[in-house]
Formats: sequence, structure tokens, C-alpha cells
Amino acid sequence: MPQEPPAFLSALERAIDRRPLRVTPLTPLAEVLGIMGKALSSCPVPGLALSLNTVLISQARASIILVVEEGHLLGVFDESEALKVITTNRNLEQMTVAQAMKPPVVALRTAENPDIFQALALLRQHQIYHLPVLDEPEKLAGIINPATLRGVLPLDELLKIQTLAELISPAVIQAPASSSVLDIAQLMVTHQVDCIILNQTPRGQMTRPVGSLLRRDIIKLYELGLDLSGIQAQTVMSFPLPGFSPTESILAAYWQMQQQLVQRLLVISDQGELLNIVSPTSFLYALDLDLMRRSVEQVQQVSEDFEAEKSHIEEESPVVLERPPLENSKELLEQLEGSRILAAMSLRIRESLDLEQILQTAVNEVWQFLQTDRVIIYRFHPDMSGTVAVEAVSEGWRPVLNSTLKDTCFGQEYAEAYKQGRTQVVENIYTAGLSQCHIDILVLYDIWASLVVPIMQRDNLWGLLCAYHCSGPRYWRPFEVDLLTQLATHIAIAIQQSELYQQLEYELNQRKRTEERLKQSLKEKELLLKEIHHRVKNNLQVISSLLRLQSDYVKDETILSLLRDSQNRIRSIALIHEKLYQSKDILKINFDEYIRDLLNHLKHSYAANAPRVKLTTNAQEIWFNIETAIPCSLLINELVSNAFKHAFPIPSQEDEILVEISLIDENRYELTVQDNGIGFPLDLDFRHTESLGLELACLFTEQLEGSIELDRNNGTIFKVLFSQLDRAS
Repeated sequence: MPQEPPAFLSALERAIDRRPLRVTPLTPLAEVLGIMGKALSSCPVPGLALSLNTVLISQARASIILVVEEGHLLGVFDESEALKVITTNRNLEQMTVAQAMKPPVVALRTAENPDIFQALALLRQHQIYHLPVLDEPEKLAGIINPATLRGVLPLDELLKIQTLAELISPAVIQAPASSSVLDIAQLMVTHQVDCIILNQTPRGQMTRPVGSLLRRDIIKLYELGLDLSGIQAQTVMSFPLPGFSPTESILAAYWQMQQQLVQRLLVISDQGELLNIVSPTSFLYALDLDLMRRSVEQVQQVSEDFEAEKSHIEEESPVVLERPPLENSKELLEQLEGSRILAAMSLRIRESLDLEQILQTAVNEVWQFLQTDRVIIYRFHPDMSGTVAVEAVSEGWRPVLNSTLKDTCFGQEYAEAYKQGRTQVVENIYTAGLSQCHIDILVLYDIWASLVVPIMQRDNLWGLLCAYHCSGPRYWRPFEVDLLTQLATHIAIAIQQSELYQQLEYELNQRKRTEERLKQSLKEKELLLKEIHHRVKNNLQVISSLLRLQSDYVKDETILSLLRDSQNRIRSIALIHEKLYQSKDILKINFDEYIRDLLNHLKHSYAANAPRVKLTTNAQEIWFNIETAIPCSLLINELVSNAFKHAFPIPSQEDEILVEISLIDENRYELTVQDNGIGFPLDLDFRHTESLGLELACLFTEQLEGSIELDRNNGTIFKVLFSQLDRAS
């Protein structure tokens, strides 16, 4: 059977708070003030993941104490009476609450069968904030206040179109922020207001509001035993209140109270003039009563019409499985269309890793298939606020794409259920038992009916897939609910794939950036090493030049020979650094090219000894690092210099020196230095000789960790076996 819609006009029971604070008439006044102060202090405050309406109801209960004897209401003691006794400095210990209470101005009697608007009319007529409710026979049943009415009356549609200008009144009392709390309390008593706006006037500037102080704030300070005359209001005031234009809608302003966790807001003109201070229930005392009644009646009529239509549909459409297949062609086609959408989503996921494109495709498909007014995907932030990530919306409804909001009632009532896989199906927001703060946000975004399924990532609630109907209530069919549930699973897969792709792309970009930094660093190091090689080569050339200059002053041939040999050794080392400086690869040297340059230099140096010597080199594809190149080059320098000096005492056209390096195996090389001269003396051991050149040749062989052998057949042949030295060694 369809659920009966609530009769809003007669929903008085839900507006009655049946747990008001009560005391007997002989209760000491000091004790009553303590009860009120403790009750106000224990009220939840905005910011504790509670809806503003929940906070308001709790505060309304704590703001009045009913004086009752044997179930009969004798009087009321509210915040205004409490402030009066606080400011009179009377001996409260000697007084009872009966001496300070006031008789109830009016009461609502259930025997008269009043409706909810009669209760509201009494509150407005007598400008009171608490209306006692009496059962038969005249015994206290509870109390009605604006906060409880706010949670019962479906006035959101009206509040959405009414502006703050409707609530403007001149009753805005201001005081300097430097005033004492006691002065503020006396001001409240004088003007019969519950809130004072505190202002400051900076030197040379206009007076501006900086905060506010409420009656309940003063009562809580008094309950703590503080000296109110010695406390400046600015030290205990609430933070500056948000300001709105008179043209802003009441519902939008009320939602901002919820978002910014405040209970008052300022209405400010375009010229900066403070027009009014508005509370979440101000509209109950300002808007036209008949207008409010008509708005509630309209909501009730729409709800009743919807329930009647739904009942008719269910009577005409028994369970699908009980009907012959051929009579269910419409349902069958709809289910096939749902399968097509799921298949299209799967294809989109395989075709693209662009998450936004996938999400937009999903909402577009659902919007077209369900023929609803709005479909969105709402993504949560870590603090449970969220943003509308994608949207498909029908013409005539304002877009909400990229809207960001924090629904404080969401975390309290719905988040955990969604994490457990709950699907929310709301056919009519006014009959679904939603909290008032939830209804406020839905109406603000023109929503009458909603179908919401969670999008999970592992155990985390990533977001919501939401289908909304804005033009009125809507019956969501079971297969539509199932479609959205399955789509949410596909979307979750898409999100996982996309985030994995984005993570890989991020890591790849990070790696590329790291490689670029390494390349840049390596390039800088190469430039530095090249500069070092260049400077070493220059310094060695300076030393070589000094030796040459010195030789100009030496006449002894033996000394000249020693200077020339030293010059050549330095030149061979300098040539290594020159080649490294000029090379694209600063870690190794092309030894084929190096040997040719070295031998040409030596031939020039020993031109007088062997002017016609033919030089032959062969070291193709031989590259040595600097650790191997320097001892090898010095070894070649000594052996070739020795050949130039001693192998050709009588120069001829046949004279030849051969230098060859060949790779024997993976890392073994053979160096051959050969001449066709007169040959090495038979009686001379090259390993034990007074010749510095041959002694150095043996030393450099040891540095190469190699071995050297001499062949005296057909001239002189030195063969050196060695391996390229490890740079790390």
C-alpha cells in the first residue's frame, strides 16, 4: 500500500517539544539560573557535524524554564526574565522563581483541535518565542517554539522565492565593542532584544560591525560566576557575521548560515547600511501568514496528487514477472535500453582513460534514459564537503556544475550508510522523513525527488551518482534503481583505471623530470670536466714552454736531451687532456687518433735524429679511459722516443716505426712498438738498465698491470699485454 502523505496543516504533534525544563514555584532563583546556564552551555554548537536545526531546537529548550505544580503551568522563566534579574543586582539566594516568573501570556489547548498555523498565529500575535501546550484537563503537555515549527512546516519553496527584504525591520541595536558585558545586558533589557551588534570606529573610518553578543551568551557567563561589569564584550563576542544583500533569497541565506556555522546574519544595503539582523526563524514572524499557509497547502496538494497517481499506477501494474512476456513489451524495451547504456559505459571505459569524459558520458546517458531534470556526479573531499564534478540538466533549471558545498547533516545521517552500499530512493522530499537541513539544500537546488547511489573506491566513499526530478515528485521504478547501481560500479572501475593511469603518467613525468635534471647535471659536470682538462692541458703546455725556454740557455747536449725528453713526456700527457677537452665523450679517448698526433709530435721533436722515418699506426676502434690512457701514452712516448734516438744511426728511406694496439679478447689488449732499425743490443737487459726511458717504460707497464716482452729479430719489437683499468679502482 502507498504511504499516506502527512497532513502538514494538522501536523501539530510533531511541533511539540514534550521534554521542556520544569521546576516547582519554590525553587531558589539562583538554582533556576544555574539550571538554565548549564543547559545552555551543554547545547551543541554549529561545527560539531550537527544540522543547524538540531542545534536550534536544543537551544530553544534550554532558553525557557516552566514553573509547574502538580502538572499545572503557573508561569514561565525565560532568557529575558533571566537577564532582568541578572542586571538588578538583587539577592537571588533569598528569592524563589515564583517571585521572578511571569504568567504565561497565552497557551494552546489541544482540546480545541488547533492546527499548526493557529499555533504560529499566537506566537506572532503576542510576539513570544515559546507557546505552552495544554492537554485535558489543563495540564502541561509540552511547548512549541519557532525552531520546532521550522522543522515541521514545508516552507522551503516559499523561502526560495522570498527575499531578505521581506524581513527588514528597524530593530537593530548596536553598541561599542569596548562596552562591558553588563552594559550590553542592560541594553538588551531596555530594548527587549536578544542580540546586540558590536561595532568599532577605527580612526578616520566609518563605524563597522565586528561581532555580536546573544542573551544566552551572557547567561552562560553569569553561570560561570564571572563579574560581567569587568568583561569587555569584544573579548567574548561571536565572530563577524556574514552580510547579505536584501535581494538575496531567504533560503539561500539560511543555507549560508548552515554552511558558515552561524545563527545570525546581517542584511546590508548596497550603500553599506546595516538594515537588519536575521535569525533562522525570523521569517516565521515577518512573512505573510496567508502566503505561508497557501505555500504549505500547495506542497500538501502536490504530495496528495502524487500519492493518488502512484496508487493508481500500482493498481494498474501488477508485478511484472506475473504477466505474460508479450504484455510487458514496454518494460522489456526499457530494460534492454538499460543494458545498452551499461554496454556503452563499458565501451567508454575501454576506449578512454579521460575520467571527465567518462563521467560526463555517464550522466548524459542516464539523463536521456530516465528523462529526468538533472543528473550529476558529486565528488567528496576529505572533509566530506564536495563538488559537482559533472552535470546533465534540462533547460529551465539553473546549472550547479562545480558548485561546492558542505552538508553538515550529511556526515551525521547518511555518509556511513552510503559507505555500506545504501541507495537512497526519495520520491517526495517532504514525505521521505529527511532532516530539515537536507530538505533545505535539495529545495535550494530545485529538487523534489532524488535517486542517489554511492560510488565506492575500495572502502572509501568517492562520490555519488544522483538523478534528480525538479518539476515535482517522481516514482522511481526498480529497474531504474538497479541501472544506476550497476552504472556506479562501472564508474568506480573507470575511476580506478583513470587514477592508475594518472598515477603512472605522474610517475613517468616525474621520471622524465628527474632524467632531465640528471642530464642537465651531467651536462654541467661535463662542461666542468672539459674546463678542467682544458686548464690542465694549458698548465702542462706552460711547463713544456718553460722547459723549451730553459733549453735555449743550455749548451750541454746531455742536459738538452733530458729537457727535450721531459718536454715530450709532458706533451704526451697534455695531448691526452686536449683530446678529452675536444671530445664529445669526456670519459674516453679515441686512441687511434691520439697515437697519430703523438707520433707526429715526436717526429718533429727528433727531426735531427731520424728525418726520413715513416710512421705507421693502427689502433682503430680503440677507446681508453683516462686511467688507462695516461700510462699507455707515456709508455708509447718512451718506446718511440727510444727508437727515434737509437734505432737509426744512419738515416735512410727505409726507416719505419710501427705502433699498433689490438684487442685480443673481451678486455685484453696488445700494444706493439716496432722499428726496423739496427736492433736492440744483445748484451743489454732492458729491464735493468741505466736508461731512464726504458726504466719508465717498465714502470708504466706495471701501472697498466701488464707485461712487456722484447723481440730482437728484424729490428726491435716491444710487445705489451694489458687490460683497461677499472675507473673505480
